[in-house]
Amino acid sequence: MHRSVFHRLCIAVCLLALPLLAHGQVAPAPSGWVALFASDPLADPAVVIDGPVAERLSWQADIPAFPGDRPGSLAVLYRSDLPASRLGWRLPETVDESTEFVAGAVFVLDGEHFEADPFGFFQISWGLWNERRTGLERTGNFDDPAADTFELLEFDYFPNISPYFGGPWLSPTTFGAANPDSPVFDTLGAFANLTFGSALVELPLDTPLIATIEHRAGIDAVTVRVLRITPEGKVEAIEGAEAVEPLAWLTRREYGLDTLGLTLWHDGYGGSTPALDARVIFHGLFFLEGLPSTPEELLDALY
Repeated sequence: MHRSVFHRLCIAVCLLALPLLAHGQVAPAPSGWVALFASDPLADPAVVIDGPVAERLSWQADIPAFPGDRPGSLAVLYRSDLPASRLGWRLPETVDESTEFVAGAVFVLDGEHFEADPFGFFQISWGLWNERRTGLERTGNFDDPAADTFELLEFDYFPNISPYFGGPWLSPTTFGAANPDSPVFDTLGAFANLTFGSALVELPLDTPLIATIEHRAGIDAVTVRVLRITPEGKVEAIEGAEAVEPLAWLTRREYGLDTLGLTLWHDGYGGSTPALDARVIFHGLFFLEGLPSTPEELLDALY
């Protein structure tokens, strides 16, 4: 019986990163890039930091969380009332609207520290951005609703179950290049060139998950998927955990992405109670160019 493609993906990602254990947690691979957390990423000279990210992170020298995992993880605080910040690494080369690729993350939603206010709306997120053009004002605020997060492709999970917005929502989001020709650009900024998709799904807590962003330029769409990693190291589908984002909705179909990592935003419309106060344990990030159509092609790309 063949193992699922994502089971093999998870194991292959870990195998790719074996040389990193002695030399740090990130390195270019022949067809992509992998990061595991064998050591504290804040000590990595290649890391890209925007904003006061250190107060959001806690590196842990813990044991592997599932077969194929490696020791070490990064605990990340998603709290909507903290200042915005990012932690990332530069990709081997910039990708754009014409590039087909897959980016992914392996993580656990910590059930002991997971509060999503039903009267709030905020996301757990990671993704790809442009180091020069993507700002830190993701939400806007009451005085200025304009966002400055141009050229951002993001995995977004909104765990709030709200009487206003429903939920929880898996909602991939893409902000294109700045579009000053839009009649709402001066008011909304990056929101003048935005597209997203949504799927109603609740992701399990205290369970290793593997999530992917597939940038499918050929069909003008982004697909986000989340799968569960079992204690035996197998990967299972989570019903409904797939969302498709149509890129044709962008008013200017243009962007360049050169950095992959964690996006930790601030809620500019927040009240006295944080919309989200959650701890997420990351075990790895990866990026691969191309979209292999078979498991064998995917493994060839990884190895």
